[in-house]
Amino acid sequence: MALRSAVLALSLAVAALAWLLGDGPAGLGYLGLYTLLLVPGLPIGFLLFGRSHAAGWIGGALIGYALSALVLWLPADLGLIARGWIPGAWALLTATTIPLLRTSRVLVHLPTWHRADSVALICSLLMVPLLLAGPFSRIGDPDEEGRRRYRAYFTADFLWHVALSAELVKADPPIRNPYLERRALNYYWAYFVPPAMIARLVHAEHALAACLLLNALGAGLLFVAAIHLYSWCVIPRAGPAALSVVLTVLAASAEGLFALLRLARSGLPLTAVRDLNVDAMTSWVFQSLTIDSLPRSLWYTPQHAAACALGLIALIIPASPAPRVSWGGGLVVGIPLGLAIIFSPFLGGVFCVLYGLTALWSAFVRSERPLPAIAAYATAVVPALAGLCWCLLNRTFEGATGVVAFGLSPRAAAAPLATIALAAGPLLALAVAGLIAARGVYPWQPAAAGPVVALVLFYFVTLTSEPIWVGWRAGQILLVTAPPLIAALFARLQASGRRALVPLLTILALALGLPTTAIDAYNAQDVENQSMGPGFRWTVAVPRDTQAAMDWIRQHTGAEAVVQMSIGPRGRETWTLVPTFAGRRMAAGQPISLLHVAEYDERSGAIDAMYRSTDAVEAARLAREQRVHYVFVDAVERRAFGPDAINKFNDPRFFTPVFEQGEAAVFQLR
Repeated sequence: MALRSAVLALSLAVAALAWLLGDGPAGLGYLGLYTLLLVPGLPIGFLLFGRSHAAGWIGGALIGYALSALVLWLPADLGLIARGWIPGAWALLTATTIPLLRTSRVLVHLPTWHRADSVALICSLLMVPLLLAGPFSRIGDPDEEGRRRYRAYFTADFLWHVALSAELVKADPPIRNPYLERRALNYYWAYFVPPAMIARLVHAEHALAACLLLNALGAGLLFVAAIHLYSWCVIPRAGPAALSVVLTVLAASAEGLFALLRLARSGLPLTAVRDLNVDAMTSWVFQSLTIDSLPRSLWYTPQHAAACALGLIALIIPASPAPRVSWGGGLVVGIPLGLAIIFSPFLGGVFCVLYGLTALWSAFVRSERPLPAIAAYATAVVPALAGLCWCLLNRTFEGATGVVAFGLSPRAAAAPLATIALAAGPLLALAVAGLIAARGVYPWQPAAAGPVVALVLFYFVTLTSEPIWVGWRAGQILLVTAPPLIAALFARLQASGRRALVPLLTILALALGLPTTAIDAYNAQDVENQSMGPGFRWTVAVPRDTQAAMDWIRQHTGAEAVVQMSIGPRGRETWTLVPTFAGRRMAAGQPISLLHVAEYDERSGAIDAMYRSTDAVEAARLAREQRVHYVFVDAVERRAFGPDAINKFNDPRFFTPVFEQGEAAVFQLR
């Protein structure tokens, strides 16, 4: 009865959110297509863990999505751009893996999964639609003037993901950088292939945003399921596993409580929290590193969340109680590691390190014959190397190796103790207590590897071009690998007869950490707040006339057209306007979500010089040098450059007005 009720509650919550995000039945239809993407991996998951175990379904679903992402892109990579090749590629992949269902062999034997474990898992998963509903439903929410509103941080990540997916929809390899059309895009884009190809298949290129939101819903469920599964596999107790995941997702950071105390001390009203990046108080107050909470992984970075989920599937094999892995088992275990590298090279690489460390410990401590055990685990390196080769061939991290620095991070050194105490204090307190409680009772060593490696990365590895980026990723690793230690604490308290401490510690952890999540979730959907933040508005509103211009560009220009807007005047607010809303490339831009290169500055300077000039001859020359086909103007350019500079685009010798509505206009270069 409990299981049936839990399944019904989760199903209704997911269906209702899909209906809302997909504007009706189309949302449910997308989830159906998303589910089909998972199917090819299920036979691999069943081979690893068995079809009667949740690990087989969760691991198989994650592997299926990742394999589908790679295979759906193959037709485009081979120049087979007809839409019919998309289902054909998926069918071929499925036909390749389905024969594995004929075997009843299970490579990795985990503890038995019970109905209570399923109920606990579903309780963890219920957090996903609850956390996504508010922020996702307000993305692009119109105001009374018809302006579309986008909350900051969605403008940095989600709108960039729409632009990236628009490039993938074109199915024209190599993928071009929409902010520097002369260059290929060096980014780990595999996660975004399925929503892009689905949009292409069903002629929904105009609805890429909805496709990405629905995809993130499915990815979020698998992400939390993988965290729960990893915690349970190390400490196979239903209640402690669920409680550890709930607290990790909802109460990992004390920054919200810290912010409330600062406001109270300053005599400011509670509403002042609307003007805070509450999950980055360590940066705001101490100029130190930040750790993004797991809800932010669900909202903003599903590609990194997917890589973590795949890494956890591989990690549960050496970390769970005494599995015996054969040579073939190690090879199959390496598949999610290779796929994790493809989805996010840094995170995938770190999970390979964690897998190696945990496998060494498991082989020497748990096995009577360590060397054969190590050899079996080591076969996982083959798929991992294949994933690395895929990244090298596609140059997904070109330029990143030159900006990695080792040594004490200057940002972390600014407030080394205060930063970690605020950013992950409640979580770390429970994890350390669990580490102590687990000694001699539970296998704490494999569970400790993730948090230890994460802290080493946090303090001693830096990306010089983006000093806080490694802090985000290291923090993510810390959060997804700490739950087993927390579960060990609660399991030990229950086993020792001190059950009363479990609700007490839970309430204390929620009191410390829940304010951060509550404030962050409210702010993430607060599109009414249009005041200035640190260099950008908290909510960016796209005017109705600008929307109409973007729609015209999408419908009336070729997919390869270069459509240019100004760069400097738009700053961090509408930096991705044309690539995101029109789906067209620019000759120059300043993409805040990509590694910075000098060419962005050089070409952006030339573009702004074109806008600034009052001479049509000079403007046309600069536009041709940058290979611009269309020039876009709205209120931003009119305010920044003045009427004389804008009027030059009306010179019929060089420019032809092709669209005009209100302050928005598009000019074609003759």
